[in-house]
Order: sequence, then C-alpha cells, then structure tokens
Amino acid sequence: MKMQSPSKAVSLIGIPLDLGAENLGVDVGPDAFRYQGIMSKLASAGFDMTDEGNIACADRAKVAVGDPKLRHLDEIVRVSSETARLTERLVRQGRRVVGLGGDHSVTLGLVSGAAAAVEGNLGLIYFDAHGDMNTPDTTLTGNIHGMHLAALLGFGDPAMTQLHRPGTKIARQHLLHIGGNDFDQAELELIVREKLPAFTLHDLLTSNLAPLFAMIDKLAAQVDHVWVSLDLDVIDRVYAPGAGMPNPGGLTYREIAAIAHYIGTHAHVVGCDVVEYNPLQDVQRQTAELGTELVAKFLGGDYSWYANYLAQNKLRA
Repeated sequence: MKMQSPSKAVSLIGIPLDLGAENLGVDVGPDAFRYQGIMSKLASAGFDMTDEGNIACADRAKVAVGDPKLRHLDEIVRVSSETARLTERLVRQGRRVVGLGGDHSVTLGLVSGAAAAVEGNLGLIYFDAHGDMNTPDTTLTGNIHGMHLAALLGFGDPAMTQLHRPGTKIARQHLLHIGGNDFDQAELELIVREKLPAFTLHDLLTSNLAPLFAMIDKLAAQVDHVWVSLDLDVIDRVYAPGAGMPNPGGLTYREIAAIAHYIGTHAHVVGCDVVEYNPLQDVQRQTAELGTELVAKFLGGDYSWYANYLAQNKLRA
C-alpha cells in the first residue's frame, strides 16, 4: 500500500459511557482530558482541531440492566449508534477522529462508523491487557466492555454485530491485538480457531518489538485505513495509574511510545480512541498527559514532555 498523506483535520468526540463495565469514574474521562488541555496540546502538534462535544449517555441509575449476560445492552447500542453516525460523517468529510471514553465498549460505535465511511477497508490495531472477545455465551460477567471486539469481528448478539450497517465491521485477518496478558479461556480458543493476529506481552518479552513492527507493516499493506484503540490498562500502572483497571505488569513508556510512533509513521490512521481513563485515580495528571502524547503519535504527530518543554521555552525574536 502506498502511504497516503494524512489529514491534519482532527475532530474530538467524547463518549462518557460507563455502562459497559463496573469501573466507576471513567464517565468523566472525556471532560478530564479536555480540562487538561488535549485540544491545545494536539493543536501544538500541528493538527487542525475541532471538538464535537459529548455523545449524550444516560446515568446508570436510570438504566435497566436487562439481560444479565448483556448488561445495559439497549443504552449501549443507542449510544454506539449515535457515535457511529457522527464518526462516519466526520471521516467522510476527510477529518480524522479521536474518541475519548468512557469504557471500552465505546469502540463499538467508533469503529462501526469508521468502517462504514471507508466501505469496510479498515484494519484495527487494538491495545488491551484483556481480550474483549467474549460473547453472551462465554461471558463470565455480562459486561459488554468485554464483548465489543468480538462483535466487531462478527461474533455475538446481532444488536452489536449488525450495529449501524449490516455485516462484519473488521475482517478477522485485519485485526492486530497488542499487549494481551489476561485472556479468558474462551477468548484464547477464539484466537486459535479464527487465527486472529495477536502480539501478547509474552511475545514482547521473548522477541522484543521487531516481530510486532512486521505485523503492523503487514496490516498496513492489507488495508488503506487503520483505526487504533487504546485501553490505558495495557500500560504499566507506573506510567498509567489513572487506568480504569491499573496494570502492575503492562507495557513500559518506552515500549508504548515506540509502538505508537511506528504506527503513526507506517500506517494511515483514520482515527483512534483512548478509553478507560479514570482521573480520580490519576497521579499528577500523568495518565492524561501520556494518553495525549500517544494520540499525537498515532496520528503521525509529535507531542511529548520534551516537545512541550521546547515550546514553552522557545526564544522569542
């Protein structure tokens, strides 16, 4: 695939949804990112930023749980459908999209919309310590933030697999799952049975990053557009204490920054999301700062503590 010139036009969408999990606090993630300057920081990295505001999400106290194997399904599908419509419109306009969660179930709507906009010619690079590939038949919790990736691949309840437009959103060979360490048995069986591309934490520790970079190159050659989904729990809690489920054994800063930079310079990223940010658990805003840096890198830009330092201390003529 010939690398396309990436658009500098970027639109931010907040999806303050917390119904896909029990990690209370992630619903304030989008506004916390805004408060901590994500718009101006991405603008300083060279992007033409617009803020589309937040998708309206119902308070969990007012939403029925419904089927215990698909908790809060109706409201999650409604929010996801609205998210998909907005995402499709923005991508068709030539803008790239940054989605801010909320729990990881928000990726269902974002990727469904992006896939529709590019007529299915979409790959998905998915960072998560967990698989998120359960179905109503295999779930141990009923939490949809553990099922949406399976739905994007065509497995699970039709309300999710057929969201926004009929058909599978991501072809199975066009997924690349990175950083997994805590898979359920049913997810491991699905990965093996469907030959889903995955690069686990064990792979990283035994082989370093070179094989992963080759997998990213392969995906970029198969599709014209890529979506990147980042669950902050894939990063070690030393660097991302504000993840919804802080991870004591995740990727280091050096590893995640290097991978993000490689993606941004070797794949045409049409959009990305950052999910499961809980500012109530953050320490000196370091998780939000890292999330902003990684978004810039995924989109092919440069924002970091050092770039920010230079901008703040640049000599004025």
